[in-house]
Amino acid sequence: MKEKPIVLDLFCGAGGLSLGFEMAGYQIGLGIEKEVLPYRTHRLNFGDACYLGDICLITDPVRFIQERNLERVDVIIGGPPCQGFSRVGRGKLRRLHKDPGYIHDPRNQYYQEFIRFIRVLQPLYFVMENVPDMQYYHDGEELLLEKASRSFREMGYVVDFRILQAADYGVPQTRKRLFMIGNRLGHGIRWPPQTHRQHPVTVWQAISDLPIVPHRHRLDVMPYEPRGELTSYQRQMREGAGDLLYNHQTRAHNEQDLAAFALLPEGGKYVDLPAEYKRYRDDIFKDKYRKLFRDRPCWTIEAHIGKDSYRYIYPSRQGEPEPPRTISVREAARLQSFPDRFRFAGPFTRQFSQLGNAVPPLLARAVAEAIRPGVLAGISSERKEASLPSILPVR
Repeated sequence: MKEKPIVLDLFCGAGGLSLGFEMAGYQIGLGIEKEVLPYRTHRLNFGDACYLGDICLITDPVRFIQERNLERVDVIIGGPPCQGFSRVGRGKLRRLHKDPGYIHDPRNQYYQEFIRFIRVLQPLYFVMENVPDMQYYHDGEELLLEKASRSFREMGYVVDFRILQAADYGVPQTRKRLFMIGNRLGHGIRWPPQTHRQHPVTVWQAISDLPIVPHRHRLDVMPYEPRGELTSYQRQMREGAGDLLYNHQTRAHNEQDLAAFALLPEGGKYVDLPAEYKRYRDDIFKDKYRKLFRDRPCWTIEAHIGKDSYRYIYPSRQGEPEPPRTISVREAARLQSFPDRFRFAGPFTRQFSQLGNAVPPLLARAVAEAIRPGVLAGISSERKEASLPSILPVR
């Protein structure tokens, strides 16, 4: 049996990238995260393999790794904080600074920390993930991606980047993410084949088996009693989960909201409601409410879901047993492709935020599987040459 490549996950968050790589046969040697609740979630699912702290304060990456008894680091992965790269983040910054040309955000400089760790630790491969708008961001006079690519090439890495659509890889969600892959072995960059482009997994194929719960449901652990025969995606999500279901909690809503949710058809938006159901201006908040389609993938689950879930209304139908409400944490996790065995820590509203910020694990898995042959070949080759860049002697 081939050994597992060892991964260091920078800016690991709750662990979407980590989980995808673990699913693909890698060992998560360590994650680094500075926010407490995502750190707790990562530890809950990957054991002690997580460090709580700001990566900027790790002045000596080699010593840092040595102190955590890692034999080596084969692959470095990570998604530097992306709020400043997103359209929403840039718009907020422009308003705050009253300067239409101002898009600088200190969080955007975290990508330099990713580059620093690559430079010092020299992994065989790296995978950096971010929002698609990162490709338009300038760091000074130069596009950030061009600047980062040049830095990696100067270190001897072959580099390429591409925007991937999560729904093309079995995730029941239309979510685009930018991936940059590099290796110092001279390999061409292999991208994962699109396995679900013609037949994406739908919302109902993802969540229809989950127990019916009302709004304001707050049990964090409950028995799992499926409704009907499971789809192949649902069977995949249930692997290793036993007879229990975690994080199937829902928000509370007032009676006016519940009536509006029931009235909306699948795909219906706030602007479509009769006037008596509207509490906000519908020329500004056209999609303040939005009901999911059963027979399509979900639209992008954003971090804003931590504040409210109005854009993710459960696709209940009149005359059927599902009550009107917004989706639960576990349903959001299913739509992000987190299996049911994966548990989220903290208050349920913060669990939503962690989900919105995460990389869909099945998308991460597809990337990890695409590069795995190259990673294993690199490990084998460098050991034969007795020049593996181990941080500690190879055991």
